[in-house]
Amino acid sequence: MCCNGLKSCEIFATHMVFTDPCVGIYKYLAISYFCFPPEIRSSLVCEQETNYLKCEVGTAIHIHSASYGRTDSGTCSTGRPASQLAKTDCYALNSQTVVANGCEGKNSCSILASNGVFSDPCVGTFKYLYISYSCASK
Repeated sequence: MCCNGLKSCEIFATHMVFTDPCVGIYKYLAISYFCFPPEIRSSLVCEQETNYLKCEVGTAIHIHSASYGRTDSGTCSTGRPASQLAKTDCYALNSQTVVANGCEGKNSCSILASNGVFSDPCVGTFKYLYISYSCASK
């Protein structure tokens, strides 16, 4: 389960959500998180979808972070076989650069979440593009 970009979320600490590394032993889940200030926006799209960023008139996009790949098994998982969701430690190293080159300083932009744009950091895995950005005065 991924909570990125949500104001709140619920995660169940069960072996159905996470693997069971030691059967029969009591386990617990510790979570660290941080909240972006209200001026930080986020946008997430699944592979082969277009991510549209837009700021108010007189402001420009400033990219804080971008990641194309897969870092959890829950995001963009609907209807996907488990084999396409299993690898959760991959992201294109050029994600931030590609998004910044296409969007930084513009009032609006669009980026296709695809291997053709970012490269393929994990062949056979269904990926997604997550971007955090803000709108600053020009």
